[in-house]
Amino acid sequence: MQVSFTYPHPLLRPYIKGYYHIALDCSSSEPLDIHPIGYNTIAFTLNPQAVFKPNNGGDYNFSLSYHGYICKHISLTPLQPFISMIVVSFTTTGASELFGVSQQELINQIVPIEDIVAESDTLKDKLAENTSCERKAISSIESWLLKQLSRKTYVRYARNVEYACDLIQARYGHIRIRDLCDEVNMSQTNLEDHFKGMIGVTPKHYCRIIRFIAAYRFILNNTHIEWDALVYRFNFFDQAHFIHDFKTFFGYSPSKIHLANAHLAKGLTLEI
Repeated sequence: MQVSFTYPHPLLRPYIKGYYHIALDCSSSEPLDIHPIGYNTIAFTLNPQAVFKPNNGGDYNFSLSYHGYICKHISLTPLQPFISMIVVSFTTTGASELFGVSQQELINQIVPIEDIVAESDTLKDKLAENTSCERKAISSIESWLLKQLSRKTYVRYARNVEYACDLIQARYGHIRIRDLCDEVNMSQTNLEDHFKGMIGVTPKHYCRIIRFIAAYRFILNNTHIEWDALVYRFNFFDQAHFIHDFKTFFGYSPSKIHLANAHLAKGLTLEI
């Protein structure tokens, strides 16, 4: 897998982290693993004939898709030997602010972009002309996203929720919800309601996901691991619960991940 990164236009940086061009060699037909990464994405397949078959049935055969907040392992079987795609990665609240769509309804969903944004046909047509050049494709996507800025509406408490996400990430998910509410100056009910609307999950669930992502990164970046010490380091209840929940999020046991037995998810997590 080859991954390259492009920064977004300055006006888009409050909402978008950047654009990833990903070239996948799928000749082995091994499943591509998607797991929680902490934000939403849009993906555009530059070879329109390429499709994936998700593990929950059906075909992922649309070229431009929106990925809701992912909080469990999803496996995609490639049906083409080579896949080239552009992935737009959003900031924590960026997708909600740009598109004004409740993220709670899109948890673990990969849906056609037209289901999220009505004015997407022009983008699809433009991208169809630029499938052979990722730079032109990124330029077309960015022009379309800049137009969304003029249509976006004010989202109340967006900065509070964004700050809450920053605090959770900075502390690797180790923060009490009561303390989080005090930090962002919101009641627990108010924070939970707006958090679910903008992120898709509750603050408590988000803390849990961020904690597991931190553990996942630690496993990938360390050659020698004492599993009891890792469970203690990241404040998990016990090793059995940690392994069970880890497999839910990442599809493999921690020891298999440690042996680099993951594909797309591993590469994206290290690159992003």
